[in-house]
Amino acid sequence: MKTTYKKMIAIVAALIVILGLGFFFTHQQHTEAADNGTGRTTITFWHSMNGPNEQVLENLVNQFNKSQTKYTIKPIYVGSYELSIMKYANTVGSNVSPDLVQSDQANQSMMIGLNATVPVQKFVDRDHYDLSQLYPGVTAAYKINGKLASMPFNSSSSVMYYNESLFKKYGVADLPLSPTYSDVTKAAVALTKKSKGAVKGMTMQIYGWLPEEMVANQNSLVVNHDNGRKAMATAATLNSPEMQKSMTWLQDVIKQNAFENFGTGSAAANNQSAAFLAQKVGIFMQSSAMLGQLQKNAKFKYGVTFTPHPDGTKANGVAIGGASLWITKNKPAAVQEGAWQFMKFLMTPQSQATWQLGTGYFAVNQKANQIQTLAAAIKKNPALAVPIKQLNQGNINAATAGAFFSNIQEERQNVELAMQQIYSGADVKKALNEAETDTNTAIQKTNEVSGNLLNYKR
Repeated sequence: MKTTYKKMIAIVAALIVILGLGFFFTHQQHTEAADNGTGRTTITFWHSMNGPNEQVLENLVNQFNKSQTKYTIKPIYVGSYELSIMKYANTVGSNVSPDLVQSDQANQSMMIGLNATVPVQKFVDRDHYDLSQLYPGVTAAYKINGKLASMPFNSSSSVMYYNESLFKKYGVADLPLSPTYSDVTKAAVALTKKSKGAVKGMTMQIYGWLPEEMVANQNSLVVNHDNGRKAMATAATLNSPEMQKSMTWLQDVIKQNAFENFGTGSAAANNQSAAFLAQKVGIFMQSSAMLGQLQKNAKFKYGVTFTPHPDGTKANGVAIGGASLWITKNKPAAVQEGAWQFMKFLMTPQSQATWQLGTGYFAVNQKANQIQTLAAAIKKNPALAVPIKQLNQGNINAATAGAFFSNIQEERQNVELAMQQIYSGADVKKALNEAETDTNTAIQKTNEVSGNLLNYKR
């Protein structure tokens, strides 16, 4: 069940009232956990990876545990990102809080507002760890006030997928690497007409993250104060000219009968993937992490492009998706050190190459593509390199750093409602205005209740 930020903030606020801020920030009494008498320090690691991704993660954990004798990482799947942060907020300051936790980018503001973690920058500075080995476009998303708050881990971005085999069959020209809206429209309409309706030209799931990516690619923001990165966001900018362009484009493709609407939610995502794999839909936009699924299941040749941009507007680049790793403070020094050593292990080129090949998330270490296994995979399927090309060609600014505020889940739900209306033919400006108004109401209520937690230095 999707939990809104309003509910999260309300619960945290209630805990503060009942137990006082001291609950969250008091020092705990710990004893370093020994692993079966071996003298190793155990680090409890909460994560939200399930299915095949969890297996890849557990293999990396096992590799780290075998590579040294000081620490044992104990991975625990705690559910979705939304559920994870709820559990984390309710255990902060207690002896059951995890030592290391994975949290998605949408929850960054809340994570910092809890004031329960140690900025990774502390360890970076102490060890003179070379952050330049990681892609700057990735680390920028997790820096607050110029300091790295958490370590990027599973990273992705929006890309566009298309069925090259169908394009060839029906005589449709391949999409360029960085397509315009009209490039995509032309291909979608041609594919629909030339297949006599057997194939729908394109689809785009009603998923609130995707419009964020489209406006970022136009150097436009989701909220004010530089996407909440200069100061606490106080207003959304969802009815911007850039968002209007994106939604009008989608509505135009729908009007030309070259679009399949699968709706919203997990069922829509599954149906969209199934339709593409069954060659019933020719083009769709989704996370680059989908590459893992396509690599395994596609029985045809497919292409990958950058996120499209409006005609006459230069592509700015997109914000990354995914999650990062946070070290809980008020833990013994040995526990924090073990968590940091594990982070560094996960960031090595070899670990990142393994992670990309096993999951579809792109490697955040710039040298990972020099690892033989990943290099060979990219040579065989150049599409695997497209997300990194898009990242490297994008600008580093507030738009590509991504929105940073505590009502992202509500904002996305409001945008999804607007998309449903727009897909059904509603006035674009009116639908987006409603989404913006509702999001502003949520932001105002959250800031009133929890501004003391969230109004920190940026």
